Amino acid sequence: MINGNINEFMDKLWDGEELIYVYNGKKYFSQGYSTDKNIYVFELQMWEPKEVLLWRICGKDNQESFEEFLKTPLFDGKTFWEIESNVEWVDF
Repeated sequence: MINGNINEFMDKLWDGEELIYVYNGKKYFSQGYSTDKNIYVFELQMWEPKEVLLWRICGKDNQESFEEFLKTPLFDGKTFWEIESNVEWVDF
C-alpha cells in the first residue's frame, strides 16, 4: 500500500468506513452501511475517470461482505490482494 498502512486500511474497510484510493490511474471509493431496514450493504464505486457503481453486496454482515470484496476480481480482473502493493490510499 502506497501512502498508508495496510493493516489500518483493512481495519477501516472491515468497519465499513468511507475510503478513497487509487489504482492504475483510477480513483475508487468503498463504504459499508446499514439501511433503514437494518440490512448491511457494502459497495465499491469508481469515481475517476468516470463515476460508476462497480459492485454492491447486500444482506451479509460486514465480515462476509469484507471477505467477498477481498476475493472478487474487481480491479481490472484482479483481486484486492493482487493489486494491494500498487494501491495508493489518498484520504487517510
